[in-house]
Amino acid sequence: MQSNPVSAETRTEVVRFIVTDRDMADFARLSGDDNPLHHDAALAADGGFQGPVVYGGLLVAQVSRLLGTRLPGHGCVWRSLTLKFRSPLHVGQEAVLTGRVSHANEEAGLYLIDLRIESEGRTVANGEAQASLMSIRGVA
Repeated sequence: MQSNPVSAETRTEVVRFIVTDRDMADFARLSGDDNPLHHDAALAADGGFQGPVVYGGLLVAQVSRLLGTRLPGHGCVWRSLTLKFRSPLHVGQEAVLTGRVSHANEEAGLYLIDLRIESEGRTVANGEAQASLMSIRGVA
């Protein structure tokens, strides 16, 4: 994406979230993913985890929340998303998703957004999203 670095205009937005047992059950039902790593505490512990591991798709859902409502916001169209999962997030742990515009071409409505999800002092995932912003009539 051809863009210009954003200097003083750089925007950063933060979304705090906690994934609940109900979120996990809803995602399993919707996705059909019944991997026991996500719902069987004993199996997760056998694998060296503190408990069931949050679905990566639920982390991506928080990225969708950030892009579609805050950065760049309403009218956002995803162009690409890259996430590298670094450490597990467990049910009930607070997590913080930070998005920072690293490059923007506002004339074309194109944005490159650095992403980082952290929990309890460790990086859960990091990556970047490319998005464009279309104008929506009647929406500020």
